[in-house]
Amino acid sequence: MRADYIGLTENAAGIILSNRGLQSSDFSLSENLITIFRGDGSEHNGKNIGLNLINYKNGYVLTSPTEEFSAQKHTFTLDFRCCDLSSLNDSMLITLIQKTLRFCVKYWGNLGLNNNEYVPPSSSKAIVFPFPVASSTSYRITLERQPCEKRLSRRYPGKHLLAYRFGNNGGDGIKEECPTTNFNKSIECLFSHSTYENKSDNQNSTNTTTTPFTTANLATDNIDTPTLLGQINPYQHLSEKQRKFIETNYNEPSRIEGPAGSGKTICMILKMLYWAHKCHDDGVGFKFVFIAPSREIVNNVTYFIDVLTSNIIDFPRESLSGIEVKTLQDIYTDFLKQDIHESELLDEDTLESKNVQLLHLSDIISGKIKNISSLKDFISAEFYQFLENEDELHISELIRHEISVVIKGRSAETFDVYKDISRPKYGAPISTVNDRRFIFDVYTDYTEVLEKISQFDVDDIAISAMSKLDSPIWRRRRKHEGYDSIFIDEVHLFNLNELSLIHHLTKTTTLSPISYAIDLSQAIGDIAWNDIDFNESVGIQNNSEKVILKAVFRCSPEITDLAFSITSHGANLFTNFDNPISDSPYIYGNEVADEYPTYHLIDSATSIFHKAFDVADETKNRLNLKTHQIAIIFFDRILFHEAIQYAKDARKRYIEVTKRGDLISVNQAEKGALYVLTMADYVGGLEFEGALFPKSMQLEWN
Repeated sequence: MRADYIGLTENAAGIILSNRGLQSSDFSLSENLITIFRGDGSEHNGKNIGLNLINYKNGYVLTSPTEEFSAQKHTFTLDFRCCDLSSLNDSMLITLIQKTLRFCVKYWGNLGLNNNEYVPPSSSKAIVFPFPVASSTSYRITLERQPCEKRLSRRYPGKHLLAYRFGNNGGDGIKEECPTTNFNKSIECLFSHSTYENKSDNQNSTNTTTTPFTTANLATDNIDTPTLLGQINPYQHLSEKQRKFIETNYNEPSRIEGPAGSGKTICMILKMLYWAHKCHDDGVGFKFVFIAPSREIVNNVTYFIDVLTSNIIDFPRESLSGIEVKTLQDIYTDFLKQDIHESELLDEDTLESKNVQLLHLSDIISGKIKNISSLKDFISAEFYQFLENEDELHISELIRHEISVVIKGRSAETFDVYKDISRPKYGAPISTVNDRRFIFDVYTDYTEVLEKISQFDVDDIAISAMSKLDSPIWRRRRKHEGYDSIFIDEVHLFNLNELSLIHHLTKTTTLSPISYAIDLSQAIGDIAWNDIDFNESVGIQNNSEKVILKAVFRCSPEITDLAFSITSHGANLFTNFDNPISDSPYIYGNEVADEYPTYHLIDSATSIFHKAFDVADETKNRLNLKTHQIAIIFFDRILFHEAIQYAKDARKRYIEVTKRGDLISVNQAEKGALYVLTMADYVGGLEFEGALFPKSMQLEWN
């Protein structure tokens, strides 16, 4: 029979809040908490999360196993009869529980509230908005702060909270009367001597049934990469979803998806090491390759492998001889050794090569749209508006995609083919033959630039390497020289040309031993990303094992809310935009007080830089951080260069991070106590304790 209410003590609330395994549906331990707050909990569910669950008068209460009877205590009661939580999925329910209990702890401790928590003036109510406003939900949970009659309040001293309304409206507001029948039952049980009897037996039972996550504390046992790297046997500190991905056989396709900070890269590395270890123990030969999008990330992965293998119990380090870590461009050039020299590459690093490609295209496009009005009668109205109104860098990015994927990848660099060929659903707004003629003219000019400097871009190399791989010679050799499994990190940074050779690298044509990590919100490699084209490109014919991570361990709830708001408002640029933050639960640390973003309006660009360094110093001193632990991050390339010049003129000690995931520069910043200045494009894979985002705004007054 479903319970009518649930009550819990302050101690029980603290245990729920501090337990990492109860903060996300990624962990199987959270299923117990979900069952309890669905009203179907049992003593077994309580013990699994380290609490005592006591049934009482059609409901139940939760207490800590070490808790003793006290005549005064703070409590929380949720009336299931008044609060219908059935509309929430498991992830949302956990967020609701965590946010509501977090408010309770702050209320009990007289701590400050954040902007999602509201106590109406001259009212005994409190309202908690558990989900970001931008998520198109106005759910709120309403609590009564004075549910006790005067007689009962003298009998049961303490601060008691009753959650009695949940939904999209506020009911009758501050004058609303709430039913207290179930609250009275909860209070009776929580203040009963019998509730706290035999606690030692219950505690012993709890210790034997609790999973390793029960006592995990985010202050010392984070899932984030730096902490995980220092753990002995790191596999014990993963969620069930992460373990599921890792233990999926290496010769089967598998995919791990999630927002930044959810542990994708570390899971990819641990999966490769897990199967290398197992193959070694089983006496099975293997050859694995880990593909990263840049040289910096290759260096980071190599470092992670070295640290992790030192902490994995009995890991056979000789098995590392079967592992290679490379960029895709490394693999291309291996097959083109006699056809191309390193000096003929736009850059030896894949991402830097793409940046150089983008700069060349930006120069060409800038010249072509100087007299934009001359194109008005030649191209379609939609494409004209795009060229006239969009930022040149954004135009260049979309045209680069068109050149790479459609002209080079599908049209054999021939206009007669390109003018009629089907295009991806997403991309530049091209609708007429003349639109395509304009793009092809840009491509022709771009090709002339490459010919003048005698260099090739990543698409030239990928397509050329494909001719070597899709050949009788390689088909005969691949069984011996190919890879048993391929692991691709940040696959969203590659376009389909680059990925199309992946399935030729495996030893067999019948299996798809490809594991990859993806965050679709960062799909800058191919803005037209979709699963069908991707699977076709990498040769995945059967369905891959798909694991979606939602828990974000890297940042606070307030920062996640801000990120959600920003990405939501920018998503209209991409009709295929996937926002992984929208349903991400919050992973809290021990701190009850919230640290949320602040906004500063500055009157000039120079003052922006001066203020940025001042705020960095203030934050460093207030939080007792080191200089390198705070990053000053720019979204605008021009503003970034102006900031560098300001730092030079002001004699600031700084370092530029201009490559994605550049841990080496961050380590140099640590040794030299330097400020870290970088752009948003290069922050991926790096973690800081604080971040500042200077941005120039042009205001128009009407």
